[in-house]
Amino acid sequence: MLKLAVFDLDGTLKQVRDPYVYLHEQLGVAEEGNAIIAAGMTGQLPYEEWLRLDAQLWRGTPRAVVEQLLRADPYVPGARETVRALQSAGVQVAIISAGLLLHAEMVAEELGVGLVFGNEIFFTGEGSGAVVSGEVRAHVSVYGKGNVMAQLQDELDVSPAECLAVGDSRGDIPLFEQAAVSVAINPNCSEVAESADIVLPEPDLRPLLARLHIHAPQLWPWP
Repeated sequence: MLKLAVFDLDGTLKQVRDPYVYLHEQLGVAEEGNAIIAAGMTGQLPYEEWLRLDAQLWRGTPRAVVEQLLRADPYVPGARETVRALQSAGVQVAIISAGLLLHAEMVAEELGVGLVFGNEIFFTGEGSGAVVSGEVRAHVSVYGKGNVMAQLQDELDVSPAECLAVGDSRGDIPLFEQAAVSVAINPNCSEVAESADIVLPEPDLRPLLARLHIHAPQLWPWP
């Protein structure tokens, strides 16, 4: 019986796969951002430095603008309903993201999720005057989600056999390895699909509940 469901955020609950690329594009710094991403992906930058360089491109941007852009990223169809159904069945839900904690907390508040992990960006100023400072604190690296999930399992006294993990990218494979049931939604490469127990080929969570009844009988029957 499932006790814990862990979702990636970007490309899983929300449609945009990479929030850093998205913000770079929306804030007019895509060219500079692409150079940072290229260096980060080749391992030339420690992860927190990679995040800091990203955030420094946004320095001075009002917090309200960042929040507005993140809020404009649509939910994947079925995201709200899936989370609600799991919670109604007594399954705890967590979000573990290598993206922005700010975004994950916004989503968690909207969906009623109490367990949230992501990377912090800091702001200077108060209220409507708050702007991006360019400083960050990294908590979840690209391939570090599995470690975060393992720590959460220890804290909640939940075993991998009682867990579901849902993601879309290579960075989510470590989540899959910590769960009895793994779901790849709109996987961005064949490796992700091959690592999952259930594959949803489209960016749509609506088919998931019907596919879970074998693993989570408390979800079945589902209208």
